[in-house]
Amino acid sequence: MPPFRATLQTRLVLETLLADPPAELYGLQIVDATGLPPGTIYPILARLESAEWVTSRWEDGEHAEGRPRRRYYRLTPDSVEPARALLAASAQRRQAHRRPAVPFPHPPLGGLTR
Repeated sequence: MPPFRATLQTRLVLETLLADPPAELYGLQIVDATGLPPGTIYPILARLESAEWVTSRWEDGEHAEGRPRRRYYRLTPDSVEPARALLAASAQRRQAHRRPAVPFPHPPLGGLTR
């Protein structure tokens, strides 16, 4: 069990970071990839960093004028496999709870009156 709640939003962040584990993504890239608002993403990233599943660093040196420095996030090498396992277990649980499709019962056509 991870040391944080694996909510749908947390799983979306992990999926995004797992797309290319060694890559560093800045917060707004994660916002764009997940479709979640920044007010949701940044607390999740902070929890993942506290749990030592994610590391971050501030952009160094020169950056484009008119924008703040970016903070880059990536999964730690030790968290890649646990993150994959967490997502796989979550997918298995969702699959196990799915009900098989049942056809919608239609009323007999001859029984309808106007």
